[in-house]
Amino acid sequence: MTQLWWVDGPDYLGRIGIWHTLSGTRAISGHVGYDIRPSARGRGHATAMLTAALPVIGALGIDPALITVRPGNRASRRVLENCGAELVEADPDRLYFHLPTGCR
Repeated sequence: MTQLWWVDGPDYLGRIGIWHTLSGTRAISGHVGYDIRPSARGRGHATAMLTAALPVIGALGIDPALITVRPGNRASRRVLENCGAELVEADPDRLYFHLPTGCR
């Protein structure tokens, strides 16, 4: 797993975790997980952070990346759609997206 932090100078804004392989529960939850500090949310940091991480994800040979969100998480769904992810499957508990990384 690779962990990246999103910072503005000395201020921590969020993090993104990238799992290199999928197995067990990772096969259900995906390659990428991210979060933004509550006081920094709603300012585009998640979209910028995920966009900046795409070359790192692609360099790991992951294309497309699987990312899942809960159906009620509209903010994360917007982030994924803004980054070019495509909804590929849905069930009552999760939405499954494929996000191209451009590593081909």
